[in-house]
Amino acid sequence: MIQINPREIAAEAMVQIMAEGAYNNTALRRLLRQNGAMSRQERAFVTEVVNGTLRNLYYLDYILNTFSKVRTEKMKPWILAVLRTALYQMYFMNTPDAAACNEAVKLAGERGYAKLGGFVNGVLRTAGRRKEEIALPEKGTAEYLSVCFSHPLWLVKMWIAYYGFEFTEELCRANNMAPDVTVRVNTLKTDKAKLRKALEERGVQVRDGKMENALHLSATADLGRMDLFREGWFHVQDESSQAAAALLAPRKGERVLDVCAAPGGKSFTMAQEMENAGEIIARDIYAHKIELIEQGAGRLGIRNLRAEEKDAALWERENAEAFDRVLVDAPCSGLGLLRKKPDIRLKKDGQEIDQLIPIQRRILDCAAGYVKPGGVLVYSTCTLSRKENEKNVQWFLEKHPEFSPDAAAPFLPEEMFVEKDSCMVTLFPHLQGTDGFFMARLVKKGS
Repeated sequence: MIQINPREIAAEAMVQIMAEGAYNNTALRRLLRQNGAMSRQERAFVTEVVNGTLRNLYYLDYILNTFSKVRTEKMKPWILAVLRTALYQMYFMNTPDAAACNEAVKLAGERGYAKLGGFVNGVLRTAGRRKEEIALPEKGTAEYLSVCFSHPLWLVKMWIAYYGFEFTEELCRANNMAPDVTVRVNTLKTDKAKLRKALEERGVQVRDGKMENALHLSATADLGRMDLFREGWFHVQDESSQAAAALLAPRKGERVLDVCAAPGGKSFTMAQEMENAGEIIARDIYAHKIELIEQGAGRLGIRNLRAEEKDAALWERENAEAFDRVLVDAPCSGLGLLRKKPDIRLKKDGQEIDQLIPIQRRILDCAAGYVKPGGVLVYSTCTLSRKENEKNVQWFLEKHPEFSPDAAAPFLPEEMFVEKDSCMVTLFPHLQGTDGFFMARLVKKGS
């Protein structure tokens, strides 16, 4: 029987993500599938080590550069991956230092670097012995938050300018906590009480969310393999995404357009709220994502949704004022997703924000023309960037005086802390327990 070493798989994932540019979710999924003989505990270990190492990478590299004469950027990718994952186990998982060091030395030899075993052993043992001697940047500075919470310095400085130091510190802290899984009850097939009972019978820990049909799950293992998932009793969806669908508030019998729909969660939630009556057009620019939407709708028993491959930035005159409700969940910098996609913080430098704004505005321009007089437009992003959020809404209202801001508060639970008269809502991991998320509700004038 082939022996599988979970530590080796975790290190290999780090090489693929950091040296070869793979997305962490993709690399993890592929490696776990290739090593399917691992136990549930081993799979969880690999996932924790990889995601935890990514969440704390700046801090781990700061420590390595403190105790190593060779800078991290000069290390061989495999040795660096071994050191990072071992150090994460030592500092964050309570793995005994000796065990982490010994396993790391073995892993170095596994890939032909046995001669570097002494280097690996020396760096890790020093880092374990001198934990209390690490000189961090001065407290109260952006540099301190950047190192301690492993966020890029440009992002920390931007958030401090927006929200202040203490708020940013709590936001960064929350971004480093692994979130539970949030699902939306499929009300076309079951209800919240029945789904909760069925999940608990299968060993899943369940608690209610803030949104009416949201459940938070832990001890889930692989949800995709669960019978309840295959039978369409729920779909995975963060409460922030559920809130965007609630803000659009579609009604039975209406025509709804979701211009950037993939992977389809908001369209699925709206279809359930509409009780399969009316019509939802769910669009995306990529054909393979259209297939995902269609598969999800089929699994959930949704019949009033049609998926289309379309570019949301291209205007269609034939659909002028054809929809009661239009949702623009725009492509964005994704800075609200750092809890779930920790590699985002390592692959962005802030420049893409200015590149995205013209695209977001073109999509908004087109979407405005599809809304009927008296209809509703909701703009949302999964980022925390005022250029992409509030400033885009301000630009839109100045360019499109036919639209008016409409108060968001009546459509969302009080726990979302929505300002009473504002059309705009921003959600934060450390306040609402959701992804970082922005949304705005706008109404087209006329009857």
